[in-house]
Amino acid sequence: MESFEQYHHYSQNLLLAQHEVSEIIKHNLTRGEVREDFIIQYLNKSIQNCEAHLKRGFINLRHEEQSGQADILLVKNFAEIIDLGNRGNVIVNPEDCLLMIEVKSALTGTYLNELNKEAQRIKSANPDIVCGMFAYKSELEKKTIMKRCGYDYDSDTKTYFDSVREQLPIFYPYIDFILLLDKVEDDESEEELEMQGRNQLFMRKGIELGARYFKGTYDPTIRNLVGLVRSLLIR
Repeated sequence: MESFEQYHHYSQNLLLAQHEVSEIIKHNLTRGEVREDFIIQYLNKSIQNCEAHLKRGFINLRHEEQSGQADILLVKNFAEIIDLGNRGNVIVNPEDCLLMIEVKSALTGTYLNELNKEAQRIKSANPDIVCGMFAYKSELEKKTIMKRCGYDYDSDTKTYFDSVREQLPIFYPYIDFILLLDKVEDDESEEELEMQGRNQLFMRKGIELGARYFKGTYDPTIRNLVGLVRSLLIR
């Protein structure tokens, strides 16, 4: 078990290093696709026979509409697709799609609101598609993200909790997970970590109607993404 933890710690550090190096790419679209490729490569190396299921592109919605371009899609075995022929972009029917991920360099409230609206559109075509956000860093404090996921903060115990009696509202009912790596800078002291290291998190919503968010079980955070993708592939 320890060797797996070491591997995922190494992989998470590598993803963060690759993100920083990719800043030399001036073209925004190309830089984004390169960062998405890093995540796809990590999943392919971590999950056997995963490569054929990971795409990017569009979900074919009702009335001849399509979703916005998804950074990462997980499709079913033998899914019917239209191969667009450029960097793995496809169009897939909603019944053949398992997962869509939006990848952002820095997490903001605006990005979460936009994803929530897009996820609502996608789930109107297939409510079982898991929709989530992957971000390297955050412009939101962890307390803000957790509160919007329905969690309060106990300053005495310094822990987050989801109260059964007085539940906080969930801001993003159509977002199924939020994954934030949030790199710790080398020159930060313990007191300065609120906007960086302590923000690292994985929040996942249950599949039942009106479900609440729960915290990821794996350390490091990135390993929760592997667990999620595996769970969808072996359903």
